Amino acid sequence: MKYYSYREAQPHGTEHLPIDYYNVDEHHPRYEMIHHWHKEYEIIFVNSGWLELTLDADTLYLRSGDIVLINPGVMHSAVPKAARYECLLFSLDIGIKQHLARYEAGRGILAQERTLPIFIVQENQKIKQAAILLKTAMAGRKAGFELNALSAISTIFAEVITNGLSVKASEQSIKFYERLLPFEKAVSYIENNYGGQISLEELAGITGMSRKYFSEYFKKVSGKGVTEFLNCYRIERAAEMLTLTDAPVTEIALDCGFNDLSYFIKTFKKQKNTTPAKYRKDF
Repeated sequence: MKYYSYREAQPHGTEHLPIDYYNVDEHHPRYEMIHHWHKEYEIIFVNSGWLELTLDADTLYLRSGDIVLINPGVMHSAVPKAARYECLLFSLDIGIKQHLARYEAGRGILAQERTLPIFIVQENQKIKQAAILLKTAMAGRKAGFELNALSAISTIFAEVITNGLSVKASEQSIKFYERLLPFEKAVSYIENNYGGQISLEELAGITGMSRKYFSEYFKKVSGKGVTEFLNCYRIERAAEMLTLTDAPVTEIALDCGFNDLSYFIKTFKKQKNTTPAKYRKDF
């Protein structure tokens, strides 16, 4: 089960209901949301504490009660500060694409030429109520929740189209996306090869950059050095394996690219504030 990916290629939810819901606290394997992107919309509800959210080149400091919407294809990450938050991810493959395509703004949204403002959920009462209904339906999964979820998403986009709430994609966002293409290549390589040895030279080579320039570029985009980023990715995958499998810790360490068990434990403890064995037992 591929639970976490920086470029989440697998669809969220099911074929008939492409919606996922996560309730995230300090026990969650992906409590700290490292840089990634996906084709779905995402709504984040901050329930307590603070959340440092990075969207492309911008950083937001969200507090309890804040709600934001992340558009498809936007590179984002989040660092929680004693925070608890909920995430909803949904695709437009729920039967409303053909309805959006009837409107100029809707076609722009489908082509990602137009986007939704990030605080649209928080600032529009009708959209906020629909988002809360969506969250309640997916969290509770009571009889009829699928219909409530689909109705809520339809309401969100009906409100957007009716009131002209979408905005033209900014030139800044387009340029930033173009800048991300080498980063996407590097991260895709990490996703497919994290269990083996990966060198800075390899990553620089697949992006066509020099070793020095790539190192500087990668840190500027991700906020982390290559080694730190790679270790974070490997530890997230290890945390996933610890909670979803019964594989021995040594085997998980090797599968995640750590040939030295003591270094794996040290790195895991630094990132998760606990040992792999205790993490598995507790979570």
